[in-house]
Amino acid sequence: MPEPRYPNFDELRSRRLAERRNAAVQAVRAAEKVAVEAGGRLVVFGSLAEGGFHERSDIDVALLAIPANRDSDVALDVELTLADAGFVADVIPERFLSPSLRNRIAERGREPSTLG
Repeated sequence: MPEPRYPNFDELRSRRLAERRNAAVQAVRAAEKVAVEAGGRLVVFGSLAEGGFHERSDIDVALLAIPANRDSDVALDVELTLADAGFVADVIPERFLSPSLRNRIAERGREPSTLG
């Protein structure tokens, strides 16, 4: 009978990272529902959307098309949704996006449904 093969450190780390990324994607999809219910959109940018997501990564999202009188409340609800799933998040309402960040999101941001 052959000796059992145990995963090495890199295999364990890779598996753990894949599980964390999957949990992040599921959390973002739940947060997207909050934005949609408020009449807006949620767009993911940063490492989760662009690559490089790791064990200590936060989740960066922009809230678009939500009226200024409601965007702060919706941002808090989105942040709490992501926190409940175990993630630190930067949630930025559209009116607070700098021109350079707005361009980055337009070029590289992703809808939660497109995250694999």
